[in-house]
Amino acid sequence: MGMIGCFCALEDEDLEAIIHEPRRVHLLWDDSIPPRRQPSWLARLFGAKLHPETEVDSWQLSKPVSETDVDKAWHGIHFLLTGTDWEGEGPEAFIVHGGQEIAEEVGYGYPRGFTSQEVKEIDAVLSSMDAQNLYDNADPAEFAKYGIYPEVWKDEPKEECIGYVTEYFQQLQAFVSETAASNRAMIVYLG
Repeated sequence: MGMIGCFCALEDEDLEAIIHEPRRVHLLWDDSIPPRRQPSWLARLFGAKLHPETEVDSWQLSKPVSETDVDKAWHGIHFLLTGTDWEGEGPEAFIVHGGQEIAEEVGYGYPRGFTSQEVKEIDAVLSSMDAQNLYDNADPAEFAKYGIYPEVWKDEPKEECIGYVTEYFQQLQAFVSETAASNRAMIVYLG
């Protein structure tokens, strides 16, 4: 087990509907929307209202989603793209920053949605990068120094640890390219 970088391609209108009603994000993996959590007794004491029990949301995805994951290589890919552990901005930092937060906790935090236009910007950055060049310039000691997850950099030879990251980078590169070419939006989350 561990934190897995997950990516889901969907239609822009579906992303907008999920952002509008965050519980709908569960329809990406399940065929039901969980009921809205009722406010605690303390919240009700301070004025929070109970939600109607009969509330039903019949919304459905307009088209099936496509998904991929990069296993535990997500943080290493972020480090390769930005040169930072948790910083960065713009399309290079899309794995941990950017997009619009979806206010429904999934896995390890809140997923973030990127419109089809933002996916095209991410694709432009990723498609300009060469996995072999990223591999050649990567130093496992730097990954270890910054505590890049999953922290295997001291234990494994470069061929295995950095090779693992660049192999998943290529998979992500292909997924984002296909998503951009299909004019689809994308949701990113840690599962």
